[in-house]
Amino acid sequence: MQKVFFTILLLLIHLVASGQIIKEKRNKGGKGNERIIFPNDNFERAKAKKDSLTRIKIRKLPATDYKIFTIKNDTVAVDTTLTIRDYYRFNPLFKDDFEYLSFQNTGQPVMSLTFDVTTEDIRPGFVADTKLTDYWKHSQIPFFKTPTPYSDLNFINGIKQGQVVNSVFATNIIPQLNVAAGYRGLSSLGFYQRSVAESDRIFFNLNYISKNKRYQLKTYYLVYNKTNEENGGIKNVMQFEHPGDDFKDKGRIDVNLTDAQNELKKNRFYIGQSYGILKNKFLLVDRITYRYNMYKFIENNPNELFGNSQETNHIKDSLNLKSFENFSGLQFKIKQFKLESGIRFLYRFYSFEQSKTLNGQSYPKFLEYNDLLWDNQLRVKFGKLSLNGQLKIGFTNNIAGYYLNAGMTYRLPKKFVLSARLKSISKRPDFKFILYQSGYDRFNWYHPEFKNELSQKLEAELSHKKFGTLSLNQIIVNNYTYFAQDSLPYQSTSGVKYTALKYQNDYQYKHWGISGDILLQKVLGGNRILSLPSYVVRGSLFYSHFYYQHNLYVQGGLTAKYFEAFYAKAYNPVLADFVLQNYRKIGGYPLVDFFINFKIKRFKLYFKLQHLNALLKQEHPDYYVAPLHPYRDFNIRFGVRWIFFN
Repeated sequence: MQKVFFTILLLLIHLVASGQIIKEKRNKGGKGNERIIFPNDNFERAKAKKDSLTRIKIRKLPATDYKIFTIKNDTVAVDTTLTIRDYYRFNPLFKDDFEYLSFQNTGQPVMSLTFDVTTEDIRPGFVADTKLTDYWKHSQIPFFKTPTPYSDLNFINGIKQGQVVNSVFATNIIPQLNVAAGYRGLSSLGFYQRSVAESDRIFFNLNYISKNKRYQLKTYYLVYNKTNEENGGIKNVMQFEHPGDDFKDKGRIDVNLTDAQNELKKNRFYIGQSYGILKNKFLLVDRITYRYNMYKFIENNPNELFGNSQETNHIKDSLNLKSFENFSGLQFKIKQFKLESGIRFLYRFYSFEQSKTLNGQSYPKFLEYNDLLWDNQLRVKFGKLSLNGQLKIGFTNNIAGYYLNAGMTYRLPKKFVLSARLKSISKRPDFKFILYQSGYDRFNWYHPEFKNELSQKLEAELSHKKFGTLSLNQIIVNNYTYFAQDSLPYQSTSGVKYTALKYQNDYQYKHWGISGDILLQKVLGGNRILSLPSYVVRGSLFYSHFYYQHNLYVQGGLTAKYFEAFYAKAYNPVLADFVLQNYRKIGGYPLVDFFINFKIKRFKLYFKLQHLNALLKQEHPDYYVAPLHPYRDFNIRFGVRWIFFN
């Protein structure tokens, strides 16, 4: 109810703001007293009616006038179309899930079917990575430039009970000042015991540019909370694989944990300012970021599934990470060239509720670091060639390392586009590998001896609107850090080598269309610590057509996805992370969905029958996403997206 109320509140704010007055009124190029009125300009419309000599001309703004951009100023126009790729993003992740496999309930972990070392910095991560499926990184925060109020409302039903709502509102107070707010709420019951998932994500941001373009300000505040009941997987797989009449209701299947849950909280505040000097060719830049992270695992009665415990009746693991960083530097801009360089101060405080001693081993209560980094950015464009890069160097002991991210894009003849990127990173392992404390004896460790992870990634992509996109990825990681089968952290001395080739294309003839995605990948080194399917394929056959004088657009068809069986990682609810296993393969089964979608102007309605082939496996289901965790059964998903411009 709280999520629905917040969405309705944003809609009301949109309707109130729609009465705002836009500065641009007079049509300088028009004739006589003709006046341009924007769709939401009620005041000017009423004023013009009183003057019989004034002719009213209402200007309808196209969707391309509404811009969304990131902190790096990568800009995209608002998309109101309905394509097969748009349908692929109809899921609680709000992104194409071709390379992912979700657990049975919305809001639970998501298994990756591929391998990546994507990171934005050399700053080590926190813990509980599996709980970040709907979290926004710093580079994902959307800023807006809108001539009139803009709202984007999304709804998707949950599993069995619940919903996912995602709402964004943006407007310009004055032409130089744009503000935005958004809320994402998730609540889903799930089919199995102890699988309830809930999360909230709220953000507010502001983007200001002075009239003379000398002063710029971007700031935002993000709050993220996620809570999951944890059942540890099904206790007896025979109840799932041979359910009979007793266990066809999945809520009756026994699970390993009956009173456990974990929780993650993340708050982030950012303010970035710049001031132009020397005819705006040089900018004085200052950026401040504050982060607060908290993770808890709570269990009323210790479970022998995780080994011995010093606690007799209650487990409450609590971890915190606070960080503050301030970047000060100078930026040089001229035409298609931009170079930025400066010094960043980084403070981190990683802590537990108390210091601990176990079996004669003492574990520190906290880790506290003060570090300095040298950050650089470059963007340049020469005709059809665009270059961009980042270089970050940590030159103090606690964060000694580097981050190099260099990319290029070149527009070839006949509308081909070639892009390539090289990433080379040396960074400390995440805090979860260095120091951890728990009420369970096994999950206590301190590894200050772990070395920097060294990773190199080379990716190349050739794309064309007609012939599709072909991409190649090659990754090498030395000192790769991971959780082994015993759920303890280890660092590999042999390293990991990975290569992947991916092709995707969509073809449409009249009203019929075909969409295909193929991923071929191979682990060339480190097979013992990295298990992946050799291939993942997806195909869609669909029909689309306009009806009712082009007012209604209908799209419908079938989608099938298949991947090779492999030793997927197991899920550990204490760590809220994946660990290695070699006793059960998952995969080797198809995922078939039927969908039908509708679009009326800027309103979209999605309807999907998910995992149709599960209906054929009701007597002996064998589909898993991880050991002891079945993939979701057949269910009906529906959702809407409605964009308001005024």
